[in-house]
Amino acid sequence: MKIRSLSIATALVMLGVVAIPTSAQAFAQTASRGGGGSSTATTPAGCPAATPNPTSDNVTDYQLDSNVVGPGRWSYESIDGDTANLLHKGGSGAFAADEWAADTSKPEHAWFVKADGSIGTDWRAISETYTVPDAADGKNVHVTGSFTSPGGRFRVLLSHDGKGDAIGSAGAFRELFTYTGTSTTFDLNLTAAAGDDLLFVDDGVSTWWVPGKLKATVTTQLSTPPAVVTAKPGPGAIDAGDAVTLASATDGACIAYTTDGSDPTTSTTAKTYAKPIVITADTDLKAVAISKTGAPSAVTDLPYVLNEPFRAFAGINQAGTTGLTAGVQWSREDFDWGTVEPAKGQIDQAALDGYVRRYREAKAHGETILPVLAYTAGWAANRTGYTYDFHGTTYVYGPVLSEQNGNFTRQLTTKDASGKVIESKQVQTNIGRTPPQDPADFANFVKLAVDTLKPLGIAYFQVWSEAYPGSGFWEGGMDQYMQDIQLPAAKVIHAAGVKLVYGGWICGAPLSEYIALLDKWNAWKTVDVYDMHYMPIGTMQTIYAAAQKRGIKNPSVWQTEIGFTTEDKFIADIYPRVFQWALSKGTKNIDQTKLIYFADWSPNDPAAFGYNRTIRSGDGLSTKGKTLVTLANLLRGTKAEVYDDFTTSPGLKPELNEALSTANGFRLDGDRVVLAIDLKRQNQADIFEDQTTGDTIHLNFGTPTMTVTLRNVHDVKSLNRVDLFGNTTPLTWKSTGKNTIQVQVPIIDADPTVHDLNQTENEDVFYLSLQQG
Repeated sequence: MKIRSLSIATALVMLGVVAIPTSAQAFAQTASRGGGGSSTATTPAGCPAATPNPTSDNVTDYQLDSNVVGPGRWSYESIDGDTANLLHKGGSGAFAADEWAADTSKPEHAWFVKADGSIGTDWRAISETYTVPDAADGKNVHVTGSFTSPGGRFRVLLSHDGKGDAIGSAGAFRELFTYTGTSTTFDLNLTAAAGDDLLFVDDGVSTWWVPGKLKATVTTQLSTPPAVVTAKPGPGAIDAGDAVTLASATDGACIAYTTDGSDPTTSTTAKTYAKPIVITADTDLKAVAISKTGAPSAVTDLPYVLNEPFRAFAGINQAGTTGLTAGVQWSREDFDWGTVEPAKGQIDQAALDGYVRRYREAKAHGETILPVLAYTAGWAANRTGYTYDFHGTTYVYGPVLSEQNGNFTRQLTTKDASGKVIESKQVQTNIGRTPPQDPADFANFVKLAVDTLKPLGIAYFQVWSEAYPGSGFWEGGMDQYMQDIQLPAAKVIHAAGVKLVYGGWICGAPLSEYIALLDKWNAWKTVDVYDMHYMPIGTMQTIYAAAQKRGIKNPSVWQTEIGFTTEDKFIADIYPRVFQWALSKGTKNIDQTKLIYFADWSPNDPAAFGYNRTIRSGDGLSTKGKTLVTLANLLRGTKAEVYDDFTTSPGLKPELNEALSTANGFRLDGDRVVLAIDLKRQNQADIFEDQTTGDTIHLNFGTPTMTVTLRNVHDVKSLNRVDLFGNTTPLTWKSTGKNTIQVQVPIIDADPTVHDLNQTENEDVFYLSLQQG
């Protein structure tokens, strides 16, 4: 599966678009590898054995003892002008430039090539070079791979000198692929000639000493491969029981597939495709088309994840596109106005395509993107001046006096309610957060975003983020925001049949102002999702009730930024409370309530911004990330509903008030029950009291337990206590009546790490997990 459950590289992956001249002397692009939709080709009863093709990759096929150019081999060059020189072992000093295929861990090496494909460089061009074998003359060559770096340029170049033991002049290289940025993938399908060389070049990195990494595979096809397998529906989130149809556009091609993630060209679990494949669980489907002569296509990776209530409930901000921690579903990403429209009416198609590629990849890995449509493009920002009233003060911004480093300098005059000048001074304001000069320009941008992204299946669009004076994200007034941003965007979004998410009411502003603003502009029905940031979770009920009072039958309430806290048990404490509250509404709308954690990643460095506040820290999961994995695993299920047929002694019940202890119950897929229990220590003696009955537990003395009674359960197969990190302790229960059991549950964690974690934050959080037959 492509769901990220442990740490992985943080860079976003962008699919490269390659234009290769058809008049190239040695290489000519053949038919597209991407298959069409359905195919009229007949499917053989059984697939022929796939004919192996010579394959080379940059980890195993280089010369270990000497760096030489040879057919079917990798070598390493430095490029300077029109000269390409082999790198050799040896060298010393701060700029030891000739370290190749070495484990170069010392930071003083300015540039080098490592055996794992890492390329380190400063400003000089380093190339990993593959020489095509003579046997591939006139045959198809398939080149795939990925490249990541701190930021710079990456190119795939062609050298054709007709020699299998030399590299031609750099001045004669033909550019097949170019990318500038931090991460890309490439997929080239070419016809080769003997003596061709493919050069994978990295240069111009923005951060010295930090290596980029190339992973490239070159497959020499000795016969023409069929078109790759396509699928309907495409990979991504899918309902349990839905069927996937596979096809190849090549007539007579047979399709082999696996559902365990193995390579269908070689796996013993491969099956011949004959009818649509029903998806009943998360499935890493892989498929290959095989021609009548046995030539295989490239393997198509088709990961599917089931749509599930908890996955739809939870998400993570800025989490990339290759799968979210714990398999939660939603990722919130900016869709920047100035990036896609750098000048009025001038659309940067490459930037727009980049967003589309990333969002498509996210969908293929089970993610649903919530695009944030923001902020003001530099050319569109108000430069003539504007005025707004806020909390009894009038703010008058004069014309722009100067602009530098993304800021305007302008005169700001503030006046009291009588019109008397309070102060007049020059201030700097952020250009991108300035209201647009012409609101129609923003509405046009919103239409461009919706028209571009709706075909990808994106149904929710968030407008701006934290628009509020003093927030740092909006340099105007709230009436100005409603009139120039929110209401025009709502008109465009609803005309397209998609939904608008309010741009995150800022936590520093009273919720009463949010309600009053929507009242003033009669805007409740222009908003499909009432969104807040970092608010106490009880406020979600407040805005829900306010919307119901104003005629919204089943309001959708989200927090698209929540968390960013040092409290390690935040997710374990807060998420079950809100999930139970959401399920208790009884609606079938899986998108009615969401919590999207901010943010995904920070460096594992105490001095870094965000340290110990994110889901992942450095190369691994943070404590919060581990608790999210545990909770998400427990609450897996295509069907989730409230389970409230239980009692505890001392007594607990669902609570949105975060200061109170709570127990929240869930029934999953009809046969599992999960209780999430949170015991707050109520005084310095670590006592928990049931204020209804007076029962108490001393949470730090002896081996305290609490009694839990579960009703309406039958044929119980197992009952476990699960701690914050997923450690499981089997429990022994007793029957106390028809379909009723009772169990004594230990409070103190056996795992010392989890025990210390619970002690540190003065509450005990754990779970009960019951499996029925």
